[in-house]
Amino acid sequence: MSEQISPAIHDPQGQERQQQAAGVGILLQIMMLVLSFVLGHVLRRHKFYYLPEASASLLIGMIVGGLANISNTETSIRTWFNFHDEFFFLFLLPPIILYP
Repeated sequence: MSEQISPAIHDPQGQERQQQAAGVGILLQIMMLVLSFVLGHVLRRHKFYYLPEASASLLIGMIVGGLANISNTETSIRTWFNFHDEFFFLFLLPPIILYP
């Protein structure tokens, strides 16, 4: 018997797009992290205490999230910016609560 691979299962272009979208999502997240570190350093260096570092990072996230939401790119890029509650509750919330 000859095995036939259905197009729905074996879609190299779809898989390639998904990997590319994942790469772009990871790159954007790393760029946002670096930008928030740099912005925090600039705020401290210029003694600008009206905007805390956390608020500046939140603004960066809101701007990038808003741009990703209104962009006409594929929806697979937006999935990388979705909120994953399990990750938040297990890894992000404990350091926030236990911060001295």
